Amino acid sequence: MKTRLSRRFMLRGLGGVSLGLPLLELMLDTKAFAQTAPNPPKRYLVLFNGQSMGADNDTRHNDYVPNTVGRNYDLKSALAPLGALKNDVSVVSGLKIPWAAENGGAIPSGGRRDAFHVSTVSPLLSGVRSSPSTTAAMGPTSDQVVAQFLAGTTPFPVLTYRVQADWYLSVSAPYGREYISYRLDSSNRLTPVPATVSPRQAFNALFSNFTPPGVDAATRARIDFEKRSRKSILDLVRGDTEQLLPKLGAADKIRMQRHLDAFRDLERRVDAIAPPETSTCIKPMDPGADPAIGNPQGQNANGDNTYSQNLGFSDEETRANLLVDLIHMAMVCDLTRVATLQLTMFQSHLNMYALTQQATDCHELGHGGVSGGTLAVSKGIAWHVKHYARLIQKFKDTQEGNGTMLDSSAIVFVNEGGHGWDPEGNKGNSSHSSENMACMIAGRVGGLQPGQHVVATGRHPANVLVSAMRAVGSPTTRLGEVDGVIDQLFQP
Repeated sequence: MKTRLSRRFMLRGLGGVSLGLPLLELMLDTKAFAQTAPNPPKRYLVLFNGQSMGADNDTRHNDYVPNTVGRNYDLKSALAPLGALKNDVSVVSGLKIPWAAENGGAIPSGGRRDAFHVSTVSPLLSGVRSSPSTTAAMGPTSDQVVAQFLAGTTPFPVLTYRVQADWYLSVSAPYGREYISYRLDSSNRLTPVPATVSPRQAFNALFSNFTPPGVDAATRARIDFEKRSRKSILDLVRGDTEQLLPKLGAADKIRMQRHLDAFRDLERRVDAIAPPETSTCIKPMDPGADPAIGNPQGQNANGDNTYSQNLGFSDEETRANLLVDLIHMAMVCDLTRVATLQLTMFQSHLNMYALTQQATDCHELGHGGVSGGTLAVSKGIAWHVKHYARLIQKFKDTQEGNGTMLDSSAIVFVNEGGHGWDPEGNKGNSSHSSENMACMIAGRVGGLQPGQHVVATGRHPANVLVSAMRAVGSPTTRLGEVDGVIDQLFQP
């Protein structure tokens, strides 16, 4: 006879500590569950890479776009971190943001001025043509638009985070390069939304006063005691764990092991203890103090920038990992349903040495900062894609209803530019170009059909955002001045 577990079953250990389990098949009457599973909330996320896709004077536009069109596409070096997740991600290529010079000098609808830097922020993220002079977006960005119909009563309508902690260039100011989210304020004025760059501040805002459902005062007191004693909850419930595992089927063992591995990973990273889990929503461990902010880029005796030391760097690897974890758990706990993660600023001067062993900053990868041309740029992009993939994996590993969180999400990855004609410099094969752009979109919400390479020649990158917005319930197929979804991204 098949063993059954209650959905309220907990692993129990010393000191009254208990640990909730993920939803296992062993707990379910499968037929009844399929009929009564509640609809999970829909989620919308945008991740941003502040770099173009190719290097100056290189005829190779990118090492990002697959050669294969359709399913079972190949992974070039920039997308290699996707690995097996490519079946959960669609790549959209052939995209373009038009510019003024090809429209008689007037900035076209959904287009940009000819000068490149930060001119794509408005059309890319809000679908509205850029200003002739300012770097700001000229309309509300997609995250803020989506929050209007998706946020509901969640405590945080939109999370806006940035991994790159500082501008890192002492000779100029960022001039708007640090913003990817813009909203209309109470006076209907468009205003940038400053991103949270501190994992510590993000944790405090989300979880300092948060208690997972079902945790009573007595349980909190016990966990506080264990927190002070610095013992691992997994060690305390080891006895119950060892008794339960042999009773599980193969699929449940995998779910259980992922559940335990994720919990242990959090414990090890911050060396602290979380309150007990109730279902999949847990209060993460306190991340402690933020990594120190690095100084601006240094110069050697010849006046050249130096990159082989901790200048222009604030341990963005740790920051990215922590912010990804916080976004994931905030959405698991339904504290938010909309988030943006700016991995690097527009025209990013983040030192890449500690991240990719390239002795240059992110922006200079496109201008010959190191040898390798477009392949060097692609190595930098791959660091961004690694964190995109990690977020997708966390959503995919989180059981929800009769599927996973990824089934109810649309997660988009966009790049600052492409590679091709530069109207400002009047030259081709330039990193200062919005030709040959590409985006990625993951998730299955709203009929999205991931796992394919879609060539959308001449379409706008904002059409990918519109597709994601439509998938999570947008009542329109428009973002700013850009209209229409990319039909191939959806199930026929």
